[in-house]
Amino acid sequence: RGPMDALPGEASCPICLEYFRDPVSIHCGHHFCRSCIERCWEWPTAGFVCPRCRDTAPERSLRPSRELARVLEIARRLSRGEALGIGDEEEEREEECRRHREPLEVFCKEDGALLCAICRESRAHRAHTVLPVPEAAREYKGQIQAQLQTLKDDRDKLLEFREAEMRRNWEYLEKTEAERQRILSQFQGLRLSLEEHSRHLLARLGDLERDIGKVQEENVTSLTKEISRLDTRVQELEEKCRQPARTFLQVTRDSRMELLGPAGLGKENLQLPPSPLPELEKKIRHFREENILLEETLRGFQDILMFELPEKMTVTLDPSTAHPQLLVAPDGSSVSWESARDPPGDGPEPGTDPLGAGTGTDPPVDGPGPGPSTDPSVLGREGVTAGRRCWDVQVAPAGSWALGVARETPGSGGETPGSAEWELWSMGLCQGQFWALTSLERIPLFPMRVPSSVRVALDYERGQVAFFDADKRSLIFAFPAASFKGQSVHPWFLVWGEGSRI
Repeated sequence: RGPMDALPGEASCPICLEYFRDPVSIHCGHHFCRSCIERCWEWPTAGFVCPRCRDTAPERSLRPSRELARVLEIARRLSRGEALGIGDEEEEREEECRRHREPLEVFCKEDGALLCAICRESRAHRAHTVLPVPEAAREYKGQIQAQLQTLKDDRDKLLEFREAEMRRNWEYLEKTEAERQRILSQFQGLRLSLEEHSRHLLARLGDLERDIGKVQEENVTSLTKEISRLDTRVQELEEKCRQPARTFLQVTRDSRMELLGPAGLGKENLQLPPSPLPELEKKIRHFREENILLEETLRGFQDILMFELPEKMTVTLDPSTAHPQLLVAPDGSSVSWESARDPPGDGPEPGTDPLGAGTGTDPPVDGPGPGPSTDPSVLGREGVTAGRRCWDVQVAPAGSWALGVARETPGSGGETPGSAEWELWSMGLCQGQFWALTSLERIPLFPMRVPSSVRVALDYERGQVAFFDADKRSLIFAFPAASFKGQSVHPWFLVWGEGSRI
């Protein structure tokens, strides 16, 4: 590849792919035709983006490249001159037949070769179609011109399509930016509102603390005065009691009555100040009730976000992980309990608790599949290793069922969940009672109506698994944060009993 072969690519505009016309340079140093870059920047978004390196500038900058324009003109002349030189040389070389030294007057269409009169009459070309050179050149040039026009038309259509695509992309970018600003504005407003409400509650709490301090100070002052009075009275009586008997008895009757107190009983009328504590207790209780209501409101708001924010995914059941008593639909969209499929000795015995399986305490059950299975359960094909995901599950009111997620523990052989190699986070219904289930324990849940659809929400980074009534959009149960330890987490389903279906 010579320098002249590389010239068209180096001297061409990256947008129209032709030689530069009125070349200009932009902020990043790349060159374009003025009309091409102005057309690209006709619908700017947050800035002016270079179509080649994607560098963005806040302001438009077009600098004419006169030196490049002069170099391009020289390159065009050089390219044309070289092409003409090669053509003339070849034409001179091919002007005569090398074999017969006769003029090349006709063109053989079958062999695509120029022939002299002697070659034309030879056995090799006698049966071929030949045309005079000018006529053949006109015919082929016409075909090339037609193809060239088609290519130019196709190129123009692609250029228009590219411009339309760029315009749509910029429109989409503007829409996404508008959505970003709207989200930031909404959450900023919500944050400011919450901060203002927090300041208001803290100010009220501060007023309550000041009231308590004021009451405490008044009570202490009053009680201190009363204690001081009683101390003085005690001191007086102690001093009288220490007097000699003759001196003590020489006091008048009125003096004795004064010393002994009312009715001569020696009792003091103790005056306790009224206690403001019941009123303060009432204020504190009212404040706590308001905060409980606020906490419930905020918790409901968090539940709504937990319900709405995860990305919804479609789960396909994996028949190879299903217990032999389960029937998985061919499209992997449902699983049901099939008592007719029960092999002898398989599955939970009648009257046993199906949700006891999953704790790893049931005896192994032999049957087809990749490994031992103590639960009538099945996995979803899709594994989650990052992000927030959710999926909705339709549950039948009959039988018992459970659903959630299963994590394969490191070093396990990929056996079916229910063996010790899998850890579960799930919830389910058994004999009218809801349970939260893990591999180690069962937690009874408060009474509730049986939902027709349950949403499982998984936040992998936070290690959170939550279950919602998908119709009411209300939280059923959420497990405390756990660690999935970088392992793949799969949807997990269990059905047991006649008519049970997920």
